[in-house]
Amino acid sequence: MSTNLLEPKKSKRKRISLMMDWVFKYVFYDLEDPSILVSFLMAVDPSFKKIRLFPNEERVEHPDSKAIRYDIRGIINEEIYFDLEIQQEGNLEDQEIRIVFYLSRLLSSQATKGKDYSELKPVRVIMITNFSLLKGKKEEEISDVLFYLVGEKTGMSLTKHIQVSIIEAGTAGRLLRKPLDRLSALDHWRIVFKFAGDPEKEKWIEQIMSMNEGCRKAVKKMQEIPMDMIEYMNETDRLDRAMVRNGEIRRARERAMEQGLAQGALLKLIRQTLKKLEKGLTIAEIAEDLMEEEGYIQRISEIKHKYPDYSDQEIAVEILTGHNTVRER
Repeated sequence: MSTNLLEPKKSKRKRISLMMDWVFKYVFYDLEDPSILVSFLMAVDPSFKKIRLFPNEERVEHPDSKAIRYDIRGIINEEIYFDLEIQQEGNLEDQEIRIVFYLSRLLSSQATKGKDYSELKPVRVIMITNFSLLKGKKEEEISDVLFYLVGEKTGMSLTKHIQVSIIEAGTAGRLLRKPLDRLSALDHWRIVFKFAGDPEKEKWIEQIMSMNEGCRKAVKKMQEIPMDMIEYMNETDRLDRAMVRNGEIRRARERAMEQGLAQGALLKLIRQTLKKLEKGLTIAEIAEDLMEEEGYIQRISEIKHKYPDYSDQEIAVEILTGHNTVRER
């Protein structure tokens, strides 16, 4: 039996989920086509019809300030600054502090110099959890909750400028008991977040996709993630876990933070940049299109020019490590 050594080995596709941090960002953070994100946000609130996305990284001016990396950040209808976060695990006490921190940064990041406080726009943190964050705080199952700043005894709302939405995807299994025609659009999204990619729930997901175009596009985009990107992200996750054990994860994350890009976002930026370079766009044009600094785009272009046979992953490694990757030729 002959073997073609040039033929790449077929790898079994690893199971991925929209609740995985990098998959979530890959599917929903899309500057060129935010339709999937808009579809989800309209399920949260039908009035959320227009969004403008901001960079995920927020630079800090004071050396003692805590740096912040949002999952997805932007403004809704040019009126509400929002942060969309996904949480695999946690507890109410930890998440309360995290939510307050994100809210404070959404407020303080607004351009306020020379303006009155009344010109500050409302802020909302939307948190999707893979667990019951409100366990013990409610009498019955609730799929989504909107919180304002409300008096504990009076129940009076002090302000609606501070808003928090909690969407529990972790409890979506209970929706199996409900007929499909009684599920809301947000129910569809809870199911897709929790079970897309689960072979045991494949038929259920297909039914949801036939009813909800936004969910269909999200699942399809997840299914079309290239195998090499899945393998790359799995490998970086494995390296992260190894680095945790030897105490190097903090320094590595600080380097990534300084570069202003998470690993998954970097790989996506490389793909988009190379595609636009092939179309003949200039560095400045690409930076403007992708809302990135020209320095990042220039660096990608220089590496590709110097090493034209480098893969996207090797370019990413070159940027993150600052030295050439070692390969067998």
